Amino acid sequence: MAKSKKDKVKNKALSSGSLDSHLAVKSFFNAGKAPDIDETLRKAGIQRHRLSILLDDDEIGQAAETRLDALLGAPYRLEPNDTPEAELLTQELNEWFVEIATSAHNALFFGYSVQEAIYERKDTHIGLEWVGEKPMEWFEPKSDGRLIYRPESGLESEVDQVVKFFLTRRKSSYQQPYGKALLASLYWLFFFKQNGFKFWAKFLERFGTPILLGKVKDGSDEDVQAMNDALLSAHAQSVISIDAEDSVEVIGVAQGTAGTSFDAFNNEIKRQIQKLILGQTLTSGNDGGGSRALGQVHENVRKDKLKSDIRMITPTVQAVVNALCKLNQWSQHKVIIGDEKSLEIDKAERDVKLRDAGANLTPQYFQREYGLQDGDIAEAQELTPKTFSAIPKQAFSFKADVQKISPDQQEVDDLVDDIDKTLFSESELLKVVETVKNPDELQEKIYGLMASESVEKFNATMARALYLFDVVGYVQRSK
Repeated sequence: MAKSKKDKVKNKALSSGSLDSHLAVKSFFNAGKAPDIDETLRKAGIQRHRLSILLDDDEIGQAAETRLDALLGAPYRLEPNDTPEAELLTQELNEWFVEIATSAHNALFFGYSVQEAIYERKDTHIGLEWVGEKPMEWFEPKSDGRLIYRPESGLESEVDQVVKFFLTRRKSSYQQPYGKALLASLYWLFFFKQNGFKFWAKFLERFGTPILLGKVKDGSDEDVQAMNDALLSAHAQSVISIDAEDSVEVIGVAQGTAGTSFDAFNNEIKRQIQKLILGQTLTSGNDGGGSRALGQVHENVRKDKLKSDIRMITPTVQAVVNALCKLNQWSQHKVIIGDEKSLEIDKAERDVKLRDAGANLTPQYFQREYGLQDGDIAEAQELTPKTFSAIPKQAFSFKADVQKISPDQQEVDDLVDDIDKTLFSESELLKVVETVKNPDELQEKIYGLMASESVEKFNATMARALYLFDVVGYVQRSK
């Protein structure tokens, strides 16, 4: 089928105007390794992968573990999840999810991370034999999405990112394809903290231990040297012998000011580290005081950080699932991480009050607000109305009270007028009543005559027959 004139014009515009490719591309982005333009790394004079030394710090390492533990504790599932392929994919994810998520999460700290997968043929499918992170300095992400491998031989090559290598980046841009490393923002805090401890150690070495001052009265140089040796020996033995005219004094640092400044400095460094990694601390902005509202804010911020980490690693985990589906020629499956909605107590209590007030909440509302799936909520079944409801609240009937008619029988009497009565006339029904001796025979007689009729008509006719049976009994008794 020939293309229309409009399609030809559109294709010509795309080709001649280069609307389908980049024009503003500098040569160093295509030839050779692009420089890392991170300002912090440039001023510090370190390479990006060298930031791993920061994770050895106790405060930074613990905060980083906190974010990683929250991520690894998030649930995950596949959609659709009721296929044989989904079961096999779930087995692979259960085995390798921690490794994949941990490696992808390192992009948060270094800007990007690269994983390589090795496959093996199993009994029923092709699965993962190994997947893990490779040294980031071996690879270079490009602005156009390509990933370049630079081995020691110097022969660079573009690697496959469909089934073999998986790239994860954090806040990458066209100008900075390496992504934004969180550890780069922490570098100067780490630097000042480490040097602060070195200064504090020297301070304690010099002023933490009391200084011994020896005074030699009218002594020669030999006497002064002897006093100095005696004081040095006193540091180890805590014993010194001097002349009666000599004296020794202890000089110590002023009490109350020795560690106050360092404590304030160290605590501020810790708060800044926790703010950068966790987003908020229980003491930040509150001078060490705690409150329930502040704790709730802290928890909400940590949830936001968890959602951010999930959004960052989900494309990588999805890429691994897509690779397995491609190698096994399976249909596409979508991985969902952390989308487990718990019952919100406040919202549930509100919905109960709305229902009690008369609001009719639809199944669509519960699916949207509580994250339920199709089929989780059963449709309300319309119950078939019973013939007798035995309603206790009824108008007083003198006849029913005298004859001791049950509520069911009274309801039948009330419904008689609404049912077709042409089946038996009063004379025909009276003939039937006169041939029986008790209500049981009357019921069998009516049932035999109305075997093909509905229950409603039988009940109505039986009620009329019982009424006539009572009337006949009263008449005969009076005679």
